[in-house]
Amino acid sequence: MDSTASRTASAHAIVGVVVALAALFEAGYGGRGAALTPVAVAGALVTGLAVAASRWYPLGAVLLLSATMVGAQALSTTGLPRVGGAQLIAYVLLVGNAAYRLPRLAGLLAYAVAATVPPLVIVVEGESVWEFVFFALILAPAWAVGFLLHREHARSAELRALAAELRAEREKQAEVAVAEERTRISRELHDAVAHTVSVMTLQVGVVRRRQVAGSVEEETLLRAEGLGRQAVDELRRIVGIVRRGESAALAPLPSLELLPALVEEVRRAGATVTLEVTGDADGVPRAVGMSAYRIAQEGLTNALRHASGAPVQVRVRVGDQEVEVTVENAAGGTRSDSGAGVGGHGLAGLRERVAVLGGALDAGAVPGGGHRLVATLPTGPVVAP
Repeated sequence: MDSTASRTASAHAIVGVVVALAALFEAGYGGRGAALTPVAVAGALVTGLAVAASRWYPLGAVLLLSATMVGAQALSTTGLPRVGGAQLIAYVLLVGNAAYRLPRLAGLLAYAVAATVPPLVIVVEGESVWEFVFFALILAPAWAVGFLLHREHARSAELRALAAELRAEREKQAEVAVAEERTRISRELHDAVAHTVSVMTLQVGVVRRRQVAGSVEEETLLRAEGLGRQAVDELRRIVGIVRRGESAALAPLPSLELLPALVEEVRRAGATVTLEVTGDADGVPRAVGMSAYRIAQEGLTNALRHASGAPVQVRVRVGDQEVEVTVENAAGGTRSDSGAGVGGHGLAGLRERVAVLGGALDAGAVPGGGHRLVATLPTGPVVAP
């Protein structure tokens, strides 16, 4: 129960107690023939109970009070009880409450019962039939006020629902506008930048192939060509993120810090993998960290593909001048043809990535069986040989 409902229930309970006390006082000290008989006490208590319970049972409270009036008349030995001021106030409260909380027909039914039963009891005692008119006129304003409040409450609820719907529609339109803008930006990035860098990389490759093999110029152009391809790959990755506009936009770039998550993902696939990282990876350049992650990723993929089931060790050593990544699987296991290298990179792609950074890559079988992949990546500036 929220705070508003709790306060409303408390208010009903307090008013019910006050009405019950007023009815008891009126029964005992209300003038000629007043007496606190058991019937009068029971009637007063039920009157208070009806008011207190009207929060949850609006129509039931009116029926309960009316039934109490009829029962008290049947059990009374003094010709009483008449409808006193406390009962009249209770009827006014109950009719207004029913008109506010119930649909129109149910509220009208509560009004009809309240305007009929008490006068009927009074007329049976010999009073004038004008009591019907009196009760109808007294209770009509209570029903009207309750009905108007009910209609105003319903109108406010409709306005709140409409406002919420409009907010949702505006948010949806904003999301559509953002998506369209993302698509436009990604298209411009791809068409203008990615195409230009790709052409530039191809031209560098043409010039490189005209150089003497093994020369300084050839090696320098090779690295420039590799950097161009890497730039295109990363640009296409960013374009894909912009187009999707989803959680991938928050995905971090590959780095040494993400190696534990990579190893854990491979473990969940059923592989036995150990990871050992030595040295401080905080100062590793971003390009080196990305390449080290991709090398470890490719090495794990190859180990799972060529020696599925064999234990795999991933060792990363961060030195002052270089980062060494080793992926080694033991002998045994079975070959699996379930997938290709990660991101389409094979061993040739790894060699190119490492060469761009001025590093070295060695891969091959180890004595006693198994396979080892070792990459050494310098952390300082790339210097042409």
